[in-house]
Amino acid sequence: MKIFWSYARLDDMPPKNKVSSLRKAFQTTLSQTIGKKSEVFFDHDSLNWGVKWREEIERSIKECDGFIAIVTPSYFNRRMCIYELQTALEAGKKIFPLHYRNCKEFKSTFKEDGEEAEINTQLNKASLAIAEHQMMDFRDLRNEKLDSKKVENFLDRMAEAVCLQGI
Repeated sequence: MKIFWSYARLDDMPPKNKVSSLRKAFQTTLSQTIGKKSEVFFDHDSLNWGVKWREEIERSIKECDGFIAIVTPSYFNRRMCIYELQTALEAGKKIFPLHYRNCKEFKSTFKEDGEEAEINTQLNKASLAIAEHQMMDFRDLRNEKLDSKKVENFLDRMAEAVCLQGI
């Protein structure tokens, strides 16, 4: 099983790198849930040096079985995050939003005028799709240790939900 992990880098800053640590824990739990090794695409670990990164991301999204979006204010402020979401939607991928941090709104608000007006309009429209999907709420757990019983139980439920969606 292949999953694409879409996140804003601002949410995964050192020294804790919480989002990447959560991704690793989820990959382990997902592998245990399905009984074989799973792959969770993560740009820092999955992109090789020297590749055309945008093409590689597009290919990875099109080849994945599901798409996990780490929902934060930063996510909606990053054009690349919303572009990844748009690519997943256009490819008909299952979308699994993980509500990681409180958001004022579940949409991007890129300027819809100027040189990139058409692209920004498309991205803003694509961002609205997050609100149409059932989110798993991780907000109260994001500061817990990954090996806590609460987080482990959450990851079990998350992996089971991904598997139950027919992936």
